[in-house]
Amino acid sequence: MNKKSLPFVIGIPNMGVGMLWAMNMSLIPMLVGTVTKSNVQLAILVSMGAFTGIFVQYLAGLLSDRSRFRLGRRRPFMLMGSIAASVFICVMPFSGSYILMFIFAFLFYFSLNFYQGPYYSLIPEMVSDKQLGLANGFSKIVSVLGSAVVFLLGPSLWAKGQYLPFFLAAFLSIITVVPTTLLLKEDTTKVGTTTKFSFDFLKDKPVMRLFISVFLIFFAYGCITPFFVKYCTTMLHLTDSTANMALLLLTVVGALFAAPLGILSDKTERRKVLLLGTVLFAAAMAAASFVKTALMLYVVLSVVGVGFIAIQVTIYAILAEIAPPERMGEYMGIMNLFVSLSQFIANNVMGAVLDTLGWGLFFPISAIIMVGAFFMILFSRFEREKTSDFAAERPDAAPSAKI
Repeated sequence: MNKKSLPFVIGIPNMGVGMLWAMNMSLIPMLVGTVTKSNVQLAILVSMGAFTGIFVQYLAGLLSDRSRFRLGRRRPFMLMGSIAASVFICVMPFSGSYILMFIFAFLFYFSLNFYQGPYYSLIPEMVSDKQLGLANGFSKIVSVLGSAVVFLLGPSLWAKGQYLPFFLAAFLSIITVVPTTLLLKEDTTKVGTTTKFSFDFLKDKPVMRLFISVFLIFFAYGCITPFFVKYCTTMLHLTDSTANMALLLLTVVGALFAAPLGILSDKTERRKVLLLGTVLFAAAMAAASFVKTALMLYVVLSVVGVGFIAIQVTIYAILAEIAPPERMGEYMGIMNLFVSLSQFIANNVMGAVLDTLGWGLFFPISAIIMVGAFFMILFSRFEREKTSDFAAERPDAAPSAKI
């Protein structure tokens, strides 16, 4: 495949990832609301996405690092996971009870995490260092476009039949992931082999600084996502459609800024772009407490969109620069463990807070935690301590590992 087109082609499967996770922000909470009114039960079910991410992406990364299938190391996991996720999300609307819905949701989240980790490992393995920011930026564009489809069409399809948006998400996920995955061809000749399970990443200070920063960022994010639509309808007295339109605006703004921020991160210090993202996110969360109208909500969500996309396009690129290339799948899985664990804790803590203390702390808690992430990043440096033999052999490797 032409190297110039590769950063764009390899980003297409992320549309399916973005689409399915967007269901977690709007339509899955709406579906759970048909069988229970409890914020705690909503939080428990939705947090299974984060809970399965704690271990599934790590295990999938480890397994794919060691796999030698004819299709490659990563692509079999992407194919199996995407097909399974599409099946389980289709059966969720027919659950009829909270218990059945919980079981199908768990299997859906498990499958989605099963292919997401290997997919994110595939990107830095196939794209040169000089194009990594562009590839990550474009993959986030198609991800938010997938989310936009859900936010734009979801409420109207829901009104015609609760199962329809779930069927649409499954269908579009399959047609964006499967054909592109088959089109790509992995090159595993330059990648080493992981021979044992190890916790030695705990001794890698730059990597651990990044993981802790990511934990705080997604803790702040996880405090908001499952409850946003319910907040809009309960506290602002807006419709489901208006709340979804705000989320749509967030994704569209993110899509507009993804590629420019990705390219900027290729040409400047990635840490500065990451810091910018945390500042914008924290400021928007602080301002959100004062939102009273739909217009104000749209403005705040637009700022969140820029901030969160700046975070997304940089964290995976930074990890790709400082992690051992021969263990990329494992390290991507570990970072997603931190991403998922933080959201699992945040979802359930916030559910309990809302049921006991009300909505007054909804946005302030998120803002405070994101400020903590800002200071963690501000006083950190992300530099590879040791350069592996593989990295030294790469013809496209950057002359310096400094980010």
